[in-house]
Amino acid sequence: MLVLELNEVPYKVIDAFVQRHPHSHWAEAVQRAARFEVFNPDSGQLHPKVSWQTFHRGVPDHVHGFLEYNQTDAPGAESCPNIWDRLRRAGHSVGVGASIGAWPVPEDHENIAFYLPDPFAPEPVAIPERLATFQQFNTRAVAHSGRNVRTGGFRFLDVARLAGNMAMLGISPATVWSTVEQLIDERRNHKRVVRRRNIQALLSFDVVLHQIRKQHPAFATIFANHVAAAMHRYWAAAFPDDYEQNNMHEDWRRDYGDEIDVAMTHADHMIGRLLKLAREQQDVKILVTSSMGQHAIEHEVTHNQLMISDMQAFMRAIGFENDEYRQLPGMEPEYVIDCRDEATADRFRGVLRQQVVVDGEPPMVKPSNATQTAFLVFRTNVDIDRILVNDREVPLTEAGLHVEAIQDMAGSTAQHVPAGSCLVFDGRNDLSRHSDAREHDMTRITTSILAHFDVPWDAPLQEPIEALVNALNDSGQASSQRSVGLTTGSTVAG
Repeated sequence: MLVLELNEVPYKVIDAFVQRHPHSHWAEAVQRAARFEVFNPDSGQLHPKVSWQTFHRGVPDHVHGFLEYNQTDAPGAESCPNIWDRLRRAGHSVGVGASIGAWPVPEDHENIAFYLPDPFAPEPVAIPERLATFQQFNTRAVAHSGRNVRTGGFRFLDVARLAGNMAMLGISPATVWSTVEQLIDERRNHKRVVRRRNIQALLSFDVVLHQIRKQHPAFATIFANHVAAAMHRYWAAAFPDDYEQNNMHEDWRRDYGDEIDVAMTHADHMIGRLLKLAREQQDVKILVTSSMGQHAIEHEVTHNQLMISDMQAFMRAIGFENDEYRQLPGMEPEYVIDCRDEATADRFRGVLRQQVVVDGEPPMVKPSNATQTAFLVFRTNVDIDRILVNDREVPLTEAGLHVEAIQDMAGSTAQHVPAGSCLVFDGRNDLSRHSDAREHDMTRITTSILAHFDVPWDAPLQEPIEALVNALNDSGQASSQRSVGLTTGSTVAG
């Protein structure tokens, strides 16, 4: 069973693509797929760093307690293990393909076919070890594909190692050609540089699918974020009528109107390769899900944004030395600092809240555990050249800050909503008869997967979705379908 974690993609985007491309792989898959209406139950921040923990652990945010990337301790860390740990403890081989929350890499490698941590992992570690070459490249690519796509910034050694290991990693000739086409296209039209995010997704998909084909795990995940990135920025171009007032001008809509469609075309390539795998291996089921969705929001043209370009300079300006903290990866414009102890973390939070003023307001501070803190100096369309630190004016350059022009003038024209997507298909059967139009808590997908593998569960996990389990168990022969009742109400093994 393979789970394509297509981050934040709702049915509106899938259905629009199928309507526009009726002969696509998406169209073929959707026509035969079992379709389920699902929603994210989280009550706090609706964000992928939380929502995927909710999906993987099968419980909402107030139960698992995870708030940030790379967070290793939370109230539900032990009592609500993620799904791949439950499965491997039950004797099933698993593969993890850059799923959000897949950090740290387990010290115990039992029943792990491969393990590629999420793109925000702080260290280039993977199973098998040779995947660390790609992990290092992937984390650098994420760092250069934040608010703007930044060219350059890669060490020659990283690029050389990736190029020298392409065959071993499984990077396909088609992806290499797509990369070459992208580089040529952005030279002709610099606006196309934003499409580099799609290439990063293709590279990651190649690496993970190669491991799936080589290792044959019973369960595997593949994470892709490129469509989500396009939706946030370009929803107002693709779906201009979703707004009472669309503030993005006509030229902008024309320039970026195809970006979501292009991102979905790359996802279509992924769907096609998964369909091919499912035809070759007839016991394989593909589950595509999103953990939540996106929809149009009020927005404005974004000309610039305040960003931290030198974290050491910023920390020094507010009174912290290099040995008092380390910066962890985060999703720009959010930055994450791990202080050396609780006292330093308390002081850091106090300084941000009480002594730092950015464009008239303090930074937003979000503690995630005793020593880790996420914060934002998020300001857009600003005209400032200094901040205040303890009532002293500090120039932006001295504080490690700069005002960066936004290359596509897009802030967020769409944001997170609870309604997501969940499709199940294979290479030959029509599973659409198992579709269920009733709304289901997304965490029940997790329990349904456990039920498919006959792995027991208990509260706080919810009952599985019976129709989803039947779709996963459907081999095309009615007599071979297993009953959902086999594991319902059982006790968690181990």
